[in-house]
Amino acid sequence: MKFLTALSDAVWGLPTVLLILFAGAAFTLRLKAPQLTRLGGIFKSLSGRGGEGITPFRAAATSLSATVGTGSVIGVATALTLGGSGAIFWLWVSAFFGMAVAYCEGVLSIKYRRNENGERKGGLWYALSDGLGAKKTAKAYALFCVFASFGMGSAVQTNSAASALFDEFSLPKPICGLVLSAVLSLCLMSKKGFAPRLCEVALPLLAGVYVAGALAIIIKNAERLPAVFYDIFSSAFGLRPMVGGAAGYSLKTAVSVGFRRGVFSNEAGLGTTASVHASSSVDSPDRQGLMNMFEVVIDTFVICTLTALAILASGAFPSGLDGTELVIASAEKIFGSASGKLVGICVAGFAAATAVGWSQIGLSAAEYLFPKRKKPYAAAFVASAFIGTVMSLSAVWKLSDIFNGLMVIPCMSALILLFPEVIKESESSR
Repeated sequence: MKFLTALSDAVWGLPTVLLILFAGAAFTLRLKAPQLTRLGGIFKSLSGRGGEGITPFRAAATSLSATVGTGSVIGVATALTLGGSGAIFWLWVSAFFGMAVAYCEGVLSIKYRRNENGERKGGLWYALSDGLGAKKTAKAYALFCVFASFGMGSAVQTNSAASALFDEFSLPKPICGLVLSAVLSLCLMSKKGFAPRLCEVALPLLAGVYVAGALAIIIKNAERLPAVFYDIFSSAFGLRPMVGGAAGYSLKTAVSVGFRRGVFSNEAGLGTTASVHASSSVDSPDRQGLMNMFEVVIDTFVICTLTALAILASGAFPSGLDGTELVIASAEKIFGSASGKLVGICVAGFAAATAVGWSQIGLSAAEYLFPKRKKPYAAAFVASAFIGTVMSLSAVWKLSDIFNGLMVIPCMSALILLFPEVIKESESSR
């Protein structure tokens, strides 16, 4: 376990975070800050079809399902515990530059997708192989994605869902595992786009319930918001001592934790959702890039931010609590004894949605590596989902972190080396 921890820390060390940050800053400057100048185009891109296939909104919902997971809820609580309130500011900074990275991923997902037997297929492995001729690197990247789907995309998520339902409703974990496995089987084996349709309905409903609950907590404690924002900004720049936890905090800790949690939350820099976007009916690479930015807005600037503000405004932090317990404590002033059940439902729902979204990402990577071998991957994914509900996942978490981190180098290499193509598509659309 110590070896896995050391390897995970090495893979997700400061150089990895800085690579994404500086690339995002460079993309932002060269693209003339699309995060600010093209916000209107983001929402316009969600409407219409643009051609035959999965609608833009349905593709966005499926992709968001893979990113808006437990990291957007529990991960934010952990970020506060590890890095203090200042970590939230740096999470925002990470997401701002991550939007430019996400734009590039979206552009390349359409630019290099293929149409095989009337079916759109894509992913950054195609950008690596077709755009750069790096076929071995493309296969390695796809393989990392497959392994990550079994861990972070499946076992970790179903474990979180089953644990939340068991803790709050005493539902047996094997039963939860069977239900989740059945749903994932339908998502993987259906030829009628069951997964995108499920995400299109379930994710907005789940997100709406969560946002309403978080806003209720924030509004109830609205008088504390000025102090909360002051605490976030002053702690972010080391202008006042940070509090909470046993180890103490520093400016370096706040920056490091904020950036890491930002990358883990919205996955900008991993390129994982490019395969989902490639199935969209959108024909314009630029339009798809804007939709990718929309996902970062929803995941980080909406879900993560509301989570952080609800916790800080409620006064639940600092209290020595972490993770789910900290989120529940922030909700108790509004929802009382029902807080645990409400948080449990949200955690289980987000975790299950993430598994559904990742089932499509992993399947695309597996089909790139092993064409027409859908069933073996589907069986392995469903098996990992069930196993995840009944086992301890400390080692799986570490392995998942490692495979996620290993995707950064090939992904960012594709974005940097093919950036002239991104510029060309961006300028031609204006």
